[in-house]
Amino acid sequence: MATYRELHGKAVKTVTTNPTDDAAEGQIWFNSTDNTFKSVVTGEAWSSAAPLNVGRAELMGAGTQTATLAVGGYQSPGSGTIANTEEFNGSGWANAEDMPGVKHKPATGGTQTAAFVAGGYPGNSGSSTTFEYDGTNWSSGGAMNTARRALRGAGTLPAGLAIGGYDGSSGVNNVEEYDGTNWANGGALPAATYNLGAAGLQTATVAFGGYVPPANTTNAYHYDGSSWTATGSLNTARNQMGCGGIQTSALAFGGSIPPGTTATELYNGSTWTTSPASMAVAKVALGSAQLTPSNSTGLAFGGSPPGSGMTNTEEWNAGATVVTAGAWASGGAMSTARQDGASFGVQTSAAVFCGETPSNTNNTEHYNGTSFSSGGNYPASYTRVGAFGVLTAGVGYGGGSPYGNTTTAEYNGSAWTAVNAYPISIATSRGCGVLTAGLACGGDTFPPASGRNSTTSKEYDGTNWTAGGSLGTGRYASMVAGTQTAAVSIGGTGAGLLTEEYDGSSWTTSNAPLISMSFGGSSSAGTQDNMTTFVTNSTPNAFVQKYNGTSFNTEPSIATGRYGGTGAGTAAAALAMGGRAPPFSTATEEFTAETTSLNVKTLTQS
Repeated sequence: MATYRELHGKAVKTVTTNPTDDAAEGQIWFNSTDNTFKSVVTGEAWSSAAPLNVGRAELMGAGTQTATLAVGGYQSPGSGTIANTEEFNGSGWANAEDMPGVKHKPATGGTQTAAFVAGGYPGNSGSSTTFEYDGTNWSSGGAMNTARRALRGAGTLPAGLAIGGYDGSSGVNNVEEYDGTNWANGGALPAATYNLGAAGLQTATVAFGGYVPPANTTNAYHYDGSSWTATGSLNTARNQMGCGGIQTSALAFGGSIPPGTTATELYNGSTWTTSPASMAVAKVALGSAQLTPSNSTGLAFGGSPPGSGMTNTEEWNAGATVVTAGAWASGGAMSTARQDGASFGVQTSAAVFCGETPSNTNNTEHYNGTSFSSGGNYPASYTRVGAFGVLTAGVGYGGGSPYGNTTTAEYNGSAWTAVNAYPISIATSRGCGVLTAGLACGGDTFPPASGRNSTTSKEYDGTNWTAGGSLGTGRYASMVAGTQTAAVSIGGTGAGLLTEEYDGSSWTTSNAPLISMSFGGSSSAGTQDNMTTFVTNSTPNAFVQKYNGTSFNTEPSIATGRYGGTGAGTAAAALAMGGRAPPFSTATEEFTAETTSLNVKTLTQS
């Protein structure tokens, strides 16, 4: 039998593990571990990403796949046209300053730190106003010559384009160029078109699709800075689509007529090709990252199925790299349904104990990453106990029966032992750290001498509790993560939109979370600068957010909204357990953060 070298004149490298560098694309190797020939090949795929904070349709976007703005839009049914702005960092969305006015269906262009928004629909036939964003603040820019909505933007802030649109009575073919101060008329489109797509720069743009009464069109045109020429047509006539890229490498996706399409097309400068990969969710009137460097990356967000504005976000990647989105998956169920339990450990080795079932319990369960098993009982049946540590060296303290107490106990992986009492009677305090260097923060001192929201912090050395720095704002049921010398406390009753960080001696205020964190046994996992929070508020809630040490962004939601749950693990491998949906829940969900890998294929051997 001939060898590969004899057939192709090339040697094949033998490896025990597959390459991780995309420089291996197109190469062939032999994996001796599984005795197969393999290669890295180019693939096309959409993957889910963290959702918007605010569901909306008829919004627009600016920037790139990893640094995107979502601006304006409308909520339906609900609050109508909005001024809301959100920023995407490649992992999740965070709230930014609102625009000076409300808009939907505007033109946008530029980057996340230098963007323009022009025209749109603020509630009349159309607008001529322009807003500019510098990455922090919005300001007013020059007014367009023609007021309109349902137009499309392209280019950058100092060299932008506003293309087509609807003036309240008909479509327009008007094109205007922006220099960062003034708008000037440019070369007119060959046909009056609105709800179209576009990609590129002011002097090198491709415009495509849209609505040319009485129907959607497949038309596509190139702009050279002065005039338009026809180019290859779309395969699917559509309007209100997502798009991005440049004139010679563009992307069109979604759009058409509600409920929309999932179809994706790629443009190479002359021809459109339909991709075998489709979006997971059909949608129209969606936002997109428009200034992507090619059709190999893209971002789709928001949009409208019939009846509502969406939070859905999807990422497009075409190349040797496969993106696996962060996601929650069902884990093994607890034996005891509970809310306001306590927990510590990591995703594959955790303990959960006490809580309300609805009567209080002292039950302890161990999780091994697959299933729960019974552990030793806590010294008393309490709810709202504070906790920190690992499965084989954990601490529980305080708790309610129904109100606070001073009980402290240590766990060795099989049994609890009562140790020195907590200095004050407390419940719903939150802790972090390890048995020999732990931190307890805040709590509920009910019934109080004056006020319930404690500012108390205590440090534990494995034997004794000592005073730590006081929180700036008292709270209980907050989210706490980190170590004894690098901790963060987020929200809680008494501090719903407040974040404080601890350096081992004092607390300082940081940025606010995306939503208020109030009583309900909020849960968290991670470190001071890489923390995921989930199962929040006093009503069932599926919202998840991540703190990076500076700011917050969204993460994929848990499958079932609940409150009073508990958590463990890290930001990249978190564990959410129990809570109340209602009723009391045994549910466990596991979070795995987004990963990237090469698209390795096994080759057929004959």
